[in-house]
Amino acid sequence: MSGNKMNRLKRLFFVVLLFCVSFGFAQTQDAAPEFFSYRVKTGDSRWKMAQYFGISLDSLWKLNPHLSETSMELPIGIELLLPKKGVQRSHAALNEAVPTFSSRVIDPFFQAASQDSIHVDTDPYPAIKAYDQIPFIDSLLPPFEMELLFALPFRIDKMNYQDSLVGQKTIEARRDMKLSLGFYTGALMAIDSLQSLGIFVTPRPIDTQLDATVLFNKLHKDSLGPPDAIIGPLLPSNQSVLLNYAREYNIPAVLPVVSSGPFDYEKAFYPVPKESVLREKLLSFAQKTYGGEKVLLIADAENATAVSAIKNIFPRAFEVELINNISVEIDTFATELDSVIPNWVFVESQNLKLVSSVSSILNANITEKVKIKMFTTNSNKAFENDVIDNQHLSALHFTFPTFYKNTRETPFTRAYERKFGSFPDPLTVRGFDLTMDLVLKMAHPNGILTAQAQMGPTWYVDHVFQYSPLFSLETNKSSSFYNQASFIMTYEQMDVKLVE
Repeated sequence: MSGNKMNRLKRLFFVVLLFCVSFGFAQTQDAAPEFFSYRVKTGDSRWKMAQYFGISLDSLWKLNPHLSETSMELPIGIELLLPKKGVQRSHAALNEAVPTFSSRVIDPFFQAASQDSIHVDTDPYPAIKAYDQIPFIDSLLPPFEMELLFALPFRIDKMNYQDSLVGQKTIEARRDMKLSLGFYTGALMAIDSLQSLGIFVTPRPIDTQLDATVLFNKLHKDSLGPPDAIIGPLLPSNQSVLLNYAREYNIPAVLPVVSSGPFDYEKAFYPVPKESVLREKLLSFAQKTYGGEKVLLIADAENATAVSAIKNIFPRAFEVELINNISVEIDTFATELDSVIPNWVFVESQNLKLVSSVSSILNANITEKVKIKMFTTNSNKAFENDVIDNQHLSALHFTFPTFYKNTRETPFTRAYERKFGSFPDPLTVRGFDLTMDLVLKMAHPNGILTAQAQMGPTWYVDHVFQYSPLFSLETNKSSSFYNQASFIMTYEQMDVKLVE
């Protein structure tokens, strides 16, 4: 193989592992601004005002000393003095803003309407900047430096460096490799963005090779010593090794794909909500929006807990009998559908055959008179499989709980496409969001646990983090932190939309 091909292959793989991305989009310094009076409207916040006009929260208060120093309240109708240069930006310029999270970056969700009017997007979860939901951002004392270890299955051991074509096909074929590279590139974009806040993170990737022994040896033989925090792994069987290491050195550990761990550790963070949290979210939404629909329940034996929770809310729900645990009797089921009032059908299963069969049967029974809406309290891989027809899900207005929005168009997704030439998958966005959240909290002057204790929900591109500690009765300390935040999504017109 030629030297050029070998170099291209190495760049393709190792650029993701060894280097932080850098966009280098700096804002130019303008002349001293003039000022104008602005009346606060619904949806405005101090964070968004400060970001849009390129000033700090402290500068906003100095311009408007009538604002409270001890509260972040921004009363509707109050008049503020603001620099004119912010509203002179064109809409096109605003859309070109990239998510480097500097105080000089203009928020693309603000649009200049006139000299004394600002329109704020009403999306309840916009792709906001890193500090919009970080109350202590002005208390950070940059520069802040830390080392962050990423324990992911990059599978360098599976790469073939003698044949570039084989190497490329290996990357395309291995799911573990693609997921790791995606997650890590998202994390690197967060690290690059944090630099503009004076927060400097040195990433240290470790290839777990999906092997607990390999991970143990690499962690304990690392000549660089322990990092300041760890994110990983992507395999539940490696959790014990990582958590034991984190506990040994008393450092935070974020486990990005699981909802609980094998043992308690007070600095473990689980961003994936437990099934019970998601189930409660969906049932609460269903209860609030219920209008007398007929409720039917299709569930296999493995989902008795979900069945019990649904029947607690809807005690008259009709349970549909299953055939061999993978389908329903079509004719019998059709007679149970109401043609006068809408039908709500809860499908509770992790069995792809059952989910595929039921969604097809439900779709086939939709008529001008028979209205059907499908729900689940646990949107697992069976519902996400390509076998499931999205047209069926859209026709059924399939509604489900999730902990990420999977937004299609944000400053982050646009920047990622420009940098890497592809749209980021959900795990890539999770890499960005988790890294941003962890590092900002660690940059708090009194540490991550103090930051966590003082904060409510924080949200970034697609995820909301509202960690709640569970306490050990033996030690009277937090056993771990668990995310309690989630969304309700629904399929509508071949798209998935946020409804709560």
